[in-house]
Amino acid sequence: MLRPNRSFMVSAITGSAAFAAGAGLSRALWMTLAGWCLAVGGFSLDFYADRDLDKVGPRAQLRHNPLADGTLAPKTGLIFSISFLFVSLILTLALSPTALLPWSAVLAIIIGLALHWFETPLTRALTLGALQALYVLIGSAAGHLTPGLMLLAGMFFFAMFGGRGMIDIRDYPQDVVTRVQTLPMRYGVKRTAQFTAVCLLIAFALSLAPYFTGDFNTTYLYLDLLFIAIGLVCAGWFAARPTPKLAHILTLVFMVGSGSLMCLTMVVGSL
Repeated sequence: MLRPNRSFMVSAITGSAAFAAGAGLSRALWMTLAGWCLAVGGFSLDFYADRDLDKVGPRAQLRHNPLADGTLAPKTGLIFSISFLFVSLILTLALSPTALLPWSAVLAIIIGLALHWFETPLTRALTLGALQALYVLIGSAAGHLTPGLMLLAGMFFFAMFGGRGMIDIRDYPQDVVTRVQTLPMRYGVKRTAQFTAVCLLIAFALSLAPYFTGDFNTTYLYLDLLFIAIGLVCAGWFAARPTPKLAHILTLVFMVGSGSLMCLTMVVGSL
């Protein structure tokens, strides 16, 4: 229910943005916790919303939804999710009331996803990208939102907007036998891979732009160039061979690894 594979990255984005915004180490760590609780509440609510869908077919073996296999009662899962959302709200209000606006936007997307309002392939991709960008804004509200951080919010948006295509191709074998609408099911695997590559190229360009605002030091530039080099190799490889197996590898190694590298770049580059 803690969804560590998903909640870690967005909480790291929140804390890194807070530190880069000049919030200081202590407040940045507390903002990391606030972001983590919000992410856990949202991602675990996804289990509640999809509990019927996750009972049958390949999804039952791959998703390991405790609300679908009877490990936890749906009511218990719902209480779990709401509790984490409430803790995140209290922390956010205590640390930075101005962060409530992007926090509320995240909550609205979470509720919309749980109610299946965003079921088309493009809206699923848009919401994933928007969530990443909003976590940057939540963290930035603990300090000062700079032009560089605004560009980084755009970078994370396009990285995950396109990353949705990679995730959908990874999950294609299980989604093809369900009613879930995904990018490769609507537009084909090849076009989805091309869409992902284009979005990643935009993200790489946006990751470089903050250095020229003067908000980050030279170390940021060096680490970001490494981030871009790794990203270009992985994006080109994926565009040439968009298979579910490769997508599975890249979502683990590339998306998580590169995302962590960018968080490190934000922190070190702001020292």
